[in-house]
Amino acid sequence: MERLKSTLLHRRLQVVKKRKELLALEEAKLVRLARQKKESAIQLAKVKKEKFALMAEEAKLLRVLKQNGYTTV
Repeated sequence: MERLKSTLLHRRLQVVKKRKELLALEEAKLVRLARQKKESAIQLAKVKKEKFALMAEEAKLLRVLKQNGYTTV
């Protein structure tokens, strides 16, 4: 049971890292659009908010894995 829990936590951590990577790319695109004076400020704020939420979730998952003595990816 513990091994299954660890595997699920690792998979969730991988998903969070991938989403964070994709959000960073989206944020970079929106910053470029903002520099070109396009309407992207609202979208940029949403992306940044989601990115910070993912960072918090990633930290929580890493903390749980460390506390349970599992190696992190």
